[in-house]
Amino acid sequence: MIIQFNDYKDKVLGCLYGKNIGGTLGAPFECYRGVHDVNFYTQDTSKPIPNDDVDLQLVWLRAVEMEGKKLDAQVLAEYWSTYISASLAEYGTGKNNFRMGIRPPLSGHLRNRNRDSNGAWIRTEIWACLAAGHPDVAARFALEDAMVDHSGEGVYSAVFLAAMQSAAFVESDTMKLIEIGLSYIPEDCGITKGVRTVIECYGKGMDWKQARKVLFRTVPGSFGMMGGYFEGQTPEEDVPVGENGYDAPSNVGIIILGLLYGEGDFARSICLATDCGEDTDCTAGTLAALLGIVLGKKKLPEKWVKGCSDEISTWCLRIDAALRLPKTVTEFAERIIRQTPVMLNEYCDVTAKGGFTIESAAKLHRNGDVVAPYWNTFEKLLGDVPRATRDRFTLYDVVVEYDENFVSLKEGKEKTLSLRFINKLFDPQYLTVRFLDFPAEFVMEGGTEHCVGIEHLHGSFNESRLEIRFTPQSLLRGRYDLVMEIRSEGRMTRNYVPMTFINGNCLEIAK
Repeated sequence: MIIQFNDYKDKVLGCLYGKNIGGTLGAPFECYRGVHDVNFYTQDTSKPIPNDDVDLQLVWLRAVEMEGKKLDAQVLAEYWSTYISASLAEYGTGKNNFRMGIRPPLSGHLRNRNRDSNGAWIRTEIWACLAAGHPDVAARFALEDAMVDHSGEGVYSAVFLAAMQSAAFVESDTMKLIEIGLSYIPEDCGITKGVRTVIECYGKGMDWKQARKVLFRTVPGSFGMMGGYFEGQTPEEDVPVGENGYDAPSNVGIIILGLLYGEGDFARSICLATDCGEDTDCTAGTLAALLGIVLGKKKLPEKWVKGCSDEISTWCLRIDAALRLPKTVTEFAERIIRQTPVMLNEYCDVTAKGGFTIESAAKLHRNGDVVAPYWNTFEKLLGDVPRATRDRFTLYDVVVEYDENFVSLKEGKEKTLSLRFINKLFDPQYLTVRFLDFPAEFVMEGGTEHCVGIEHLHGSFNESRLEIRFTPQSLLRGRYDLVMEIRSEGRMTRNYVPMTFINGNCLEIAK
């Protein structure tokens, strides 16, 4: 399918205006449990209302403008460290891990009690818009984004919604969109369980209030209990309080509840999402963004658009001249649109009359095909989270998979690293792998320098593995920084992969 420029622009505007509308509607009820009955904004909307769900995507916009298609979790973590001031919940844990030298995806997992929470799926719209009609690409970038400060359900939720939103540029059938999103995540994860629970309730003819309770009993969360029951509502004895931080499955379920029970009505859908309570600005905002893509800005109800400011106000960013924030939602949309040919590359015809066109993916469901870059399947990328870091270089990718103790060291206990070297050329290579300034108190099996041959995909396999084992004979410091140097023989380039390890006595790994 070919997406015409004017249609694409209208849908991007619909997405971002929808995000603004839903976030504004839900904000007064955020962090509360209970059942509401809203039908329009309940707060003063004469001035722009800050929204961290949008703030984070403004930083990602600048990262895309500066880094282009090579953007990955390592790049996003640096932008996060530079520009995002918020330190609440998983945001703060991720930043704390960055400061300690712990890189994504480990940064989103270690010591992170909120790794299954809502901070990643609330910022997927930029990836969907940049990869309109290409859910495989949107899912890949949402994965890179989410692993910065999440793992588990926090990652699956972002992948699921990014794929849905991207597909919505070319598909409007609700059930098809849901199944497209589900095809990118594990069948046995909490997000899938919550989504399928709501589908089942809707299919059985339950009303939305019954469906809400069944959802909350099936995948219990606790987000709404931060504020307790809203304005003195009687606590529901048949609604459990879930584990702290396990919030994504129930809140994504609320989005699907609003989508199904709203039955295509924009206002009813986002009001239902708000009426369910919990993380209301995020559920209503994400659902409104999805519906905004399906409808386009021109078909959004006028009273909802007029009731929300086009101006952008931020609250959790450290702003400087290099960040160059858009001042309005319209400018935000226009700057995203300028980057789409960079991100989608050959799928954009920039010579088309009236602006570029986008050729959508032939298959919207994840079907096991390889994704960009062509030597990685999406399953492989998703499966690396949270134990394996990935560095992308010109000649090869380097994946470092940590053992079950991640970066934790114990005196006298052997540490194992599984290294994968992935050839990006149709030309075999020999790599020299060397650990620089290796601590004298550590003993590495086989020495600190190794040689690895990697073949290529033309009649062979382009990945080679190397297992590294070392034992700390004594631990003299709380933190050890190792650097692995990789050189392709006959080439001038040297690449470096940093690794940080921490004395196990001072590192608690969240379970």
